[in-house]
Amino acid sequence: MMRSPGFLSFVYVAIGTLFVLFAVLLVQLEGWGFLPILLLGLAALDYLIAWHFIKKTGKSPNDK
Repeated sequence: MMRSPGFLSFVYVAIGTLFVLFAVLLVQLEGWGFLPILLLGLAALDYLIAWHFIKKTGKSPNDK
């Protein structure tokens, strides 16, 4: 089942925001380390994927 690009972009932004929040909490508790940097990298990847879906939202199925 295919979801709409607008819905998928919302999901990826939400997941990316959760990764950022977890990274901020980890930095406050333990300082900078590998895990917060990894979480921020994953958040950046999620935001890039969300941007891809946002750009795809306005296009019709015939446009490529």
